[in-house]
Amino acid sequence: MEEMNLSGAFESSCMARASGVTAADLAEDDEQAIISYPFTSTPAPNSVGQPNKRQGSPLDVVGVTVGSRNEKRIRSLSNGGEKISNEGAQSLLLSCHSGEAAVGRLRDVTSESTQNAQQISSSKLDGAKHKIFLSHSGAQKNFVEQLCMDLEARGYTCPFFDQRHHSLPKGKDFVPFIMEAAQRCHVAVMVLSKEFLCSKWPMIELAEFHAAQQAGYKQLNMLPLFYKLSVNDLGDRAIEECWLPRWRQHAEDDKRIDVGKWGEAVRALRKANGVVFGKNGMSEVGYRKEIVHSIFRLSPPDLLYGSSREMVGYDRMCEIARGRFVKDARVGAAVMGLYGTTGCGKSILSKALCDYFSAEFLGRVCHVELGEGSRMKRQGVMLENLCGIERDVRDRLTDVRQGLELLRSHVHREPVFLAIDNVTGDETLLREAREYLMVGFHPKSRILITSRCIANVQDLLPGVNFCMPVPWLRVKEAGEIFLKSAAPMKSIFGLTDEERRIVGLCIQQCLFEAEGYDLSFERDADESYFFSERVRRSYHPLALSALGDFFRRYSSNTHMLRWKDHLDKNKDHRKDVWDSPNGIGRIIGLQFSSLHPSEQLLFLDVALYTVNFCGVYPDLYDSAADGSRFLEWVSELHDYAVPVMARKLQDLGRSGMIKYDNRDHYSGRSFNVSVPSLYKEFAEWYATEHGMKGLKNNSWGVSQSSGATQNRHSSLSDLVRLRVFDLSRASARLVASKTMQELHNLEVLHLHSCPNLTELNLQGLDSLRHLELIELQTLVTVTLSGSSGTDEDLGINESLQSVILKDLDSLAHGPDLRSCRSLHWLRVNNCPKWTNLEQINECPYVKDLVLRMLDLHQLSSIPIVESLPSLQFLHVDTKGYVDMGDAIDAVTDLECWDQLENPKAFMLARLLRHLSSVRVGDKSPDAVYNGRGWVSIEWRIKGFDLLRVWDSGGGSWQWK
Repeated sequence: MEEMNLSGAFESSCMARASGVTAADLAEDDEQAIISYPFTSTPAPNSVGQPNKRQGSPLDVVGVTVGSRNEKRIRSLSNGGEKISNEGAQSLLLSCHSGEAAVGRLRDVTSESTQNAQQISSSKLDGAKHKIFLSHSGAQKNFVEQLCMDLEARGYTCPFFDQRHHSLPKGKDFVPFIMEAAQRCHVAVMVLSKEFLCSKWPMIELAEFHAAQQAGYKQLNMLPLFYKLSVNDLGDRAIEECWLPRWRQHAEDDKRIDVGKWGEAVRALRKANGVVFGKNGMSEVGYRKEIVHSIFRLSPPDLLYGSSREMVGYDRMCEIARGRFVKDARVGAAVMGLYGTTGCGKSILSKALCDYFSAEFLGRVCHVELGEGSRMKRQGVMLENLCGIERDVRDRLTDVRQGLELLRSHVHREPVFLAIDNVTGDETLLREAREYLMVGFHPKSRILITSRCIANVQDLLPGVNFCMPVPWLRVKEAGEIFLKSAAPMKSIFGLTDEERRIVGLCIQQCLFEAEGYDLSFERDADESYFFSERVRRSYHPLALSALGDFFRRYSSNTHMLRWKDHLDKNKDHRKDVWDSPNGIGRIIGLQFSSLHPSEQLLFLDVALYTVNFCGVYPDLYDSAADGSRFLEWVSELHDYAVPVMARKLQDLGRSGMIKYDNRDHYSGRSFNVSVPSLYKEFAEWYATEHGMKGLKNNSWGVSQSSGATQNRHSSLSDLVRLRVFDLSRASARLVASKTMQELHNLEVLHLHSCPNLTELNLQGLDSLRHLELIELQTLVTVTLSGSSGTDEDLGINESLQSVILKDLDSLAHGPDLRSCRSLHWLRVNNCPKWTNLEQINECPYVKDLVLRMLDLHQLSSIPIVESLPSLQFLHVDTKGYVDMGDAIDAVTDLECWDQLENPKAFMLARLLRHLSSVRVGDKSPDAVYNGRGWVSIEWRIKGFDLLRVWDSGGGSWQWK
């Protein structure tokens, strides 16, 4: 097993946590359950709503003086909170912002908490429930209420405003709530007016703000709003003549008031850069807008998704995405398409970009997920977040057209960031996405579109190269995601070198075929060791989290160093990834379950049989010819015309579960169908989970009603697909006539590497369409025997369409196919003892015939092309030396060549006759196939007429 050394400090970014997944999470690819913490706010010990012990003294409540105890407390607030719990300390250890961590620094949480609090706005760190405090007099209540609504529309969840229940709960003593919020806020907004400076409680609040600043609480910014006053009204003369007499009156009524402190607080406001009303003819609406912008610059709202702390690789991935936006004239703004498989991180990255661009666009950011909720609800979210449309206006909308028109009339006014997530191939959702793109954005806006399939994104804006795959995870980032699920209490920085090496071995199990190519991926020493230029693989976060979850449960009483023992013992390393209760199998299973049953069966056929069907002769496989034949084969298997099947494959490709290219499938020149390795492994895992009861993991099974929630082992009568492999005791079970009769609905049978199977009687498989027998070395006889009823012309003779026989060393009595009226596909590869190949001459419906690695003694029985009127493709090759030069010369020298109606068919017939005349004794024994002697003939008539001949002597002939 390859080993990876992850020694040294991992790049600092937040670790991911695995959590439970529900079906409702599927549309978001369940990514937040994979690479992010659930966003929760844990109130500080003295959070709002709980009386503060310090506030027991009336003097301290009013805040006339700031004693030493209060100073210490406020200093502690500047260090991120009065108290950090053990859980919070662990969170800090594992959540240091990218680029700021080192092993020694992380061990000293207390010394670094000040810097963390300054860089990350978080109620967990600084205990500030109310980041914004709106201090005002009653005379300005209406103005402040509208300002509070403006802030709430820009993402500030809890501005302190005395008309909000979360600020001053009814029936509670209001004093502790005011003092707590005043001491912990980040921005103290003071609506200055004559009434403000003459009122008791606004001045008490101002004194608290100033005291907190003087005590060292650096996060607090005072923002004076010169609404009804000017800076001159705060001068010493104004204080002495206008305000001090009124303050003294308050002090006479309340001996705790220190008018000297109030004077110092007012003088401090003169140094603050406030916002002046009426400047340059500014209206009240414009004034509020300028206030919101000023607050935003001082302290942006809490991030919607907390991505900077919770997402692995936040800075790196957001910077990559930022540089990939492309200006599109049709949209009028910069656009980017993001694509990738289920669980690769599309949704979490789109939400992270909302956080990333929040400050730049002053909170005008929005994430909408197509297919999640109603369209009216999605429009409401956009109108609220991007345009600031109030709820009463949104509630009056009765039609999506009204919402769209309202969006058009507002969204062009200011730059916004919009993430349109999870675009599918559904025409209704595609049309909705197109309408959003064309509403007329501000030129500096940015629009993100995500989908599992790149074609869905490209179809929205054809002709523009604006798509990129989800950035690949670095080795160290993958280790972080895995370890957070596997050992939540451990930090990667605290692991020993050996433990890091074990983590490296584990995460190798989570490498899958990469989606697209990440141009930003620069290889470091770890990447260069594990990734080649030819094979593009990337870590799948869903798999990393699932495997981590398995090891967390596995290692409950086991040390990390024992994880390698499990990897060494387990032959199928991916099984733990797929079988985890919250693992990748269940998540992709939800996507699989969303397909129609006919689409599920089609997906499984493509995923399980594409390679098997075309891989009988892999050295000859190409996407043009063999892909086209596979299309015809799967069309017949599902009883669809080829154009209809092409459309169904295209629709399935929209889900991202297969890759389908049919740009010119009718000519057969550009057709290709493939399955990403992630989905191919899912298909194999799923089919294994639903195999034959009693055969453990040695069978694949698909029932008539597929679905991820289907019972594990279906009854035999339900199976429509069955593959049995690597099983020594399959003989008695499969030959029994009772078993075959139970399998009467079976349409595809694939037996692979069952060494004890000597005879196979398929009587009773009345619905069988595809038979595949591979590497059955002891198999001697295969019998069809017609129908299980009395009519020999029915049953398998009527249903069988394709047969693949490969590496059957002992097969002497092959299946009698002469009565199979639907047989179109026959492939025989390395079956040296089957000598009655001449019966193929009596199969007039065969249109695709492959005979590979024929021994010389088999050549006398090869079919003659004239007897196969439906033949469209023929491939014959030998493993014995045959010189074709003389035969080619004899054919090409014919004087009647130009007069023949079908010269290539005539030539093919002559060449096959030449082959059939070859005898084993014609050449010396050392000329038998050993890599030096062979001949190959291939004839294609479908799509393009072609005849090619090769031989080992270096001869090569081709006629078009």
